[in-house]
Amino acid sequence: MTEKPKLTIKKPLSLEKQSQLFEALKPLQAHTQREKEIKQKKKKAIKEALTWLYEHFPNSFNINNIKPLKLHIDKDIYPYLEQEGSPSKIKIRVALKYYTHNIDYIKSLINGTQRYDLKGQQIEEITQKQKDFARDKLEEISNVIKAIKQRKLQE
Repeated sequence: MTEKPKLTIKKPLSLEKQSQLFEALKPLQAHTQREKEIKQKKKKAIKEALTWLYEHFPNSFNINNIKPLKLHIDKDIYPYLEQEGSPSKIKIRVALKYYTHNIDYIKSLINGTQRYDLKGQQIEEITQKQKDFARDKLEEISNVIKAIKQRKLQE
């Protein structure tokens, strides 16, 4: 077996080794840049889909008055997607996931009693099981946020 040379901090790297290391890291840097661009593109798509939902269904999707939505409301939205300029089904699904995983939405589930349809009308009751699930989800999200804050304080 051939042993790979070990990289140590004990002695400075030669110019040749520095350039090799730099060249080896280039693809990694390009990869992280691509990931950032992809993330930005996804955020933009979510924002556009949410804006479309806010404009077309203001009684259900309202930033200032978040209501628990009817289960499987995506199926009610799909027929409206045939209009020109509307987002795709996938973008709507991703936007709905973003919207329903929001802390304020989860709190509206815990505190609410009814779910609403696209017209903003009460359509079904929120069960205790659904409220318990929402409480667990909120606690999970809160724990993640606390852990991130603690990690930042330690840095």
